[in-house]
Amino acid sequence: MTGKSTHNSRPTSPLLVLTVLALGSVAAPAGAGEAEWKLFHDQATAHLQRGDFEQAGLFARQALKEADTTLGPDHRATEASLSTLSLALRLAGKSEEALPHAQRLVAVRVKRYGADDPATAIALHNSAEILIAQNRFAEAGQVQARALAVFEQKLGAKHVHTATGLHNMGAILLRQEKPGAAEKYLRRALAAKEQALKPGHLSIAHTLDNLASALDAQGRQIEADKFRRRAENIRRKAG
Repeated sequence: MTGKSTHNSRPTSPLLVLTVLALGSVAAPAGAGEAEWKLFHDQATAHLQRGDFEQAGLFARQALKEADTTLGPDHRATEASLSTLSLALRLAGKSEEALPHAQRLVAVRVKRYGADDPATAIALHNSAEILIAQNRFAEAGQVQARALAVFEQKLGAKHVHTATGLHNMGAILLRQEKPGAAEKYLRRALAAKEQALKPGHLSIAHTLDNLASALDAQGRQIEADKFRRRAENIRRKAG
């Protein structure tokens, strides 16, 4: 579940929509027999970028149907369609409908790339986002942990995907009322984001807010206020 960070002890979900789009994108395949699929998928992508998630979902369904029927369940067009459809449905607030497509995408990528490939970890990460939207935090944590392990191993501690995975783990633990454990992940996420992103990036503010919430929940108000002021300063400068 995406959203803006709050200023109280109950954190919202961590990811910006743009981060999820970047994580979920797949280069469109090219070749004979794919022209009709591409028309549907290009329309889905265009509507997704405009924020028209209902229309994006409709076109993504058509793209997936076309890919499954004419190109096969393991084709790159099917992979791209599953990614776009699961994202469109999640952003439209249809997480129950999105989850099977997201889980199928994981299976497709495991078969195509392997379980320890970053592309598979991205699919796991976005499945965890859907589980967060359903308040299934224990399951989300398990899936996110799998993704994070791959990000750390394959991309390194300073990569933005690793930072995002750390942030999500912290946010999930906050929802489970485990602020001490959440703080550890969020501090690591903050350090990684400050390495991977430009100073003043709004994603850093989200982590600062969640870290403040973790500290609030432990009765460490003075520390929490320090991080919250940093977050507010970033948002103020961002306009």
